Amino acid sequence: MKKELAEALLAKIMDWTDEEKARERARLETFASYKYDEYQQFSPGRRFIESLALWLAQFDAGAQRRTAYEFVCNRLIFFSAGEVNHLVELAFPTIVRPRLIDTASARSGVPLDRIKAVLETNEYQTLHRRTLYLGLSDGAHTDWFRRANPAISNEQVFHAYDVSEVKSSDMVDNLKKDLTEMSGVEPAGDEALFETVVLLDDFTASGTSAIRYDEKTEKWKGKIPKIIEDLELDERLGASVIQGVKVIIIAYIASEQAIDHIGMLLPKLPFAKGTVEFKVVCELGPQVPLDKSRDTAFFDLMSDDRYFDPEADDKHGAVGGTTKRYGYANGRLPIVLNHNTPNNSVYILWAEDVQTVRGLFPRVSRHRKLQQP
Repeated sequence: MKKELAEALLAKIMDWTDEEKARERARLETFASYKYDEYQQFSPGRRFIESLALWLAQFDAGAQRRTAYEFVCNRLIFFSAGEVNHLVELAFPTIVRPRLIDTASARSGVPLDRIKAVLETNEYQTLHRRTLYLGLSDGAHTDWFRRANPAISNEQVFHAYDVSEVKSSDMVDNLKKDLTEMSGVEPAGDEALFETVVLLDDFTASGTSAIRYDEKTEKWKGKIPKIIEDLELDERLGASVIQGVKVIIIAYIASEQAIDHIGMLLPKLPFAKGTVEFKVVCELGPQVPLDKSRDTAFFDLMSDDRYFDPEADDKHGAVGGTTKRYGYANGRLPIVLNHNTPNNSVYILWAEDVQTVRGLFPRVSRHRKLQQP
């Protein structure tokens, strides 16, 4: 649909006056060009303004449409590719490097206030090389992380945490070669293994996919317990790290709900081989989730059964313990990422194109139900 036609349709749907059309057109074109048109899950040929017009059209004329439009203008938070990449760039200098500097200062005896001198020590250079970076999801952006930090060897970064025996052995071999070149002496034993493992992830909103404890089976589940289990072994990834390994889990973006959830469970997770901590580059504060008292009109809209497809509440969503109407695990988020909308955001925002409700930024799920051709 051409932009002019989409704008005309939107003005008709919203019943705007000429003055309102002029004002809102400028605002929406700014939204579209600056961020929203880059959403990767729009169907071919569709852009933000057309999607907005069709999304608003499903609501009752008048108050409901105004409520939905005000939500888009005032509550929606869209992370563009540029913004996510900036958070990726911040992960090393704001979280990892300060920890390496602290350890190198203690080992070398160079005071912390002489940071440049610490960075030049053999202790820092060795620690830097003995740090392994792994992706926890497809959104880890390990490629961008590597390019943003050229001092980090390509042999220190891998896109996934499920590392094969061959890859693990190859990474250790390259580590030995680099350490030998740096010091002139071939390292042996623990000195030839990784001392720190950094796990990178783009977004966590509930934390349940990262870590949870199943009371029925009395077992830990999620990505974090899986990699901790692998590190405990004496083979594959576990054979690549020292006894006493430091694991740092970094999320580029995390909600308060996820931070609380992971922070509560992580200290309870058994890990005899080392320590593990969770850090966040961009924390979504307590004002981000939608609130019934603050967002009353939009909650009334979401509670209308015409704007929720029960098919969205599948077995995968049941892990969150609640309906996805208000987001997986009752996330109540107004968040959109440029590559996809998280299901922790409210359903009316991300309804998939195979469902009966139209989403403003349709989500493509990993567990998408197969459709007949």
